[in-house]
This record gives sequence, structure tokens and C-alpha cells, in this order.
Amino acid sequence: MASNEENKGKCIIGGYEFLTEKDAEKGSLDLSKIKVLETRVKVSKAEDMLTLYEKAIQSRIFKTPLGWRYLTDLREKLLSSGYKEKDLIPIPLEIPMTRQSSLEKLTPEKDRPTQKKVQFRGILSIVLNVVLIIVVILMFVIASTSENDNIINYKRNITNRYSAWDEELKEREKAVREAEKRLGITDSKGYDEGDESY
Repeated sequence: MASNEENKGKCIIGGYEFLTEKDAEKGSLDLSKIKVLETRVKVSKAEDMLTLYEKAIQSRIFKTPLGWRYLTDLREKLLSSGYKEKDLIPIPLEIPMTRQSSLEKLTPEKDRPTQKKVQFRGILSIVLNVVLIIVVILMFVIASTSENDNIINYKRNITNRYSAWDEELKEREKAVREAEKRLGITDSKGYDEGDESY
């Protein structure tokens, strides 16, 4: 037998050991409700017992195993007095009896993705990533081969334009010098040393 010293610090109410003080307070409250019901309600008739049983379940006045035990005793008395199982409301249990992981608690069972959905989502994700990579590569190819200036090919395009302008200017300068020779015009200054007045 356990001594009172061993029970100190433990939350024991009505023969049940509760995990927390708050749960023990609920158990104590259920015990006081049972005492009030037993003193105020005389359940000598089966009909009175049935009314008490149904009201207690519908109003959900009991929150702990202490209250559920009282409802179970009432149920047994009702069954022994002639009521059938189908005539009685079942006792609702407000807590799960099996452990659940935190993830299972967050999503209801009907909303949980099945294995096929998860596989389909994984395959779809991979296919979309491959398509996006191909599109990005095509964009770089188009940008690098384009005639328009962009961040990828601007240096090459500007260098090519400058080279073309330089060639064109050299050809024009050569043509002007030949024309000057034919006309007999001689100037010691070059075109690039031009007049500073303007």
C-alpha cells in the first residue's frame, strides 16, 4: 500500500492520478457535481434515472473519468432495470485514447494527402523545374544572338558598330584626299586636327 507521503505532490482525486493540477481540479469539480446530484435528485424510478443520465450527457457536465464512471454506473442500472442498449445515449469521450503525432493533429484525416498525391506532386515539381531551366537557357541563347543591345551582347554590338563607323570614316577620308589631290588643294592640317573655333 502506498503511504500518504508518497502521494504528496501527486494529483490524486477519487482514486485517479491526474497529470496536472488543472486536471485534478476538474476531477474534484466532477466529484462535487456527483455529490450534488446524489443528494438533490432521487433516482428511485428508472424514468428519473434515464432523465438524469440523458441530461448529464446532453449538457456535458462531466469532463473527467470520475464523471464518466458515474455515468457508466447509471447506464448499468438502466440496463439492469430493463432498458436496452439501443435506447440509451452513448457516453461521449472528449479525449483521444491513442497518441497522435503533432502533424496528425494539425490536419484532419480526410485532408491528409495520400501517397499517390504526394508522388504526383513530386513528379510535377521535377517536370516544372526542368521546363523552367530549359526556358532560362533559351532566353540566354536568344539574348546573346540578338541584334538588339542587351546586357549580354552590348559590348560586342557597340564594338562592331564602332568598327563599321571607323571603316566608313577612313574610306570617306581617303576619297576626300584623292579629290583634294585632283583639285590641287593642299592643307597641312589633318581632318582630326580641325579648327578649334567652333
